[in-house]
Amino acid sequence: MRVSVILCTRNRIDEVIRFCESLYNQIELPDELIIVDSSDVKLKFEKRFTNFLKKWKGKIYINYLSSEPGLTKQRNIGVKEAKGDIIYFFDDDVILKKNYLKIINEIFLNKSDYIGGMGTIIGFSKLSIKKKIAYFFKSFFLLQSDYGDGKFQKSGFPKHPYNKKEFKEVEVLCGCCCYKKDIFKEFKFDENLTGYSYMEDVDFSRRVSLKYRLFYEPRAKLEHRHSKTERGNIYMMKKMYIKNYRYLFFKNFYDRNKLSILAHWWSILGLFLNSFFLKPKAAVESIKGYIRGLKEFKENRRRSLCN
Repeated sequence: MRVSVILCTRNRIDEVIRFCESLYNQIELPDELIIVDSSDVKLKFEKRFTNFLKKWKGKIYINYLSSEPGLTKQRNIGVKEAKGDIIYFFDDDVILKKNYLKIINEIFLNKSDYIGGMGTIIGFSKLSIKKKIAYFFKSFFLLQSDYGDGKFQKSGFPKHPYNKKEFKEVEVLCGCCCYKKDIFKEFKFDENLTGYSYMEDVDFSRRVSLKYRLFYEPRAKLEHRHSKTERGNIYMMKKMYIKNYRYLFFKNFYDRNKLSILAHWWSILGLFLNSFFLKPKAAVESIKGYIRGLKEFKENRRRSLCN
């Protein structure tokens, strides 16, 4: 079984080097690493990066590709080049535990009916009082949550299973996931999700899970050290978030159940109310971003319906 790892990155040389260190220290190495780079100054021109690669020369085959910005576009480019039977996708700001690939590879070998899966993210400990309040708030408004069962809600938001301690079948995978290569003959990442492409992982796994089985394996662990590089300000992030949420709801949920529009708007109300838990300046920027995102989505939807 051949294994490919795809790493899409933009302007994050420190994160890429740190990730590659953890990849090269895996108990089971992949057959290839595909780096799809949309940086303003490409990594191949960064001396610190090229010196780092020389240190590990011959350990893993590296296929370096340049791309225009756009996470979904970069992932599709990587998939076309991948030679592996299993394709892993990782964010550039994560660190893998040494046995991550070994554990996931064994799942594919021993449970051949699964088409895709993921491990867990370190740091989701027992819920504190504050986290419990946030959890119940998100559950009440059917918002995206990290302490769930891995299923989708009627609102279209998922409940990620990161706190679960046992192997389980799920409907949603996060951005750090893997799939059998054959699935990409039928599915591809949606390039209508531009820029940082919020929720591209949710969209892809939703479409796949309607036909195939996906898994969550908590023994495979990684650390996610969230990078602030290229994520934009609060206003831009919230605008993109609500636009992508509305787009994906109508794409993946509305036609299957028209009444789910009620849950959808209930969640949007929850997003606005949740902004008031932020500091005053952040709350204002968050609300302004949501309002602008709603307006832009409405304008875009009207234009698409007219065409």
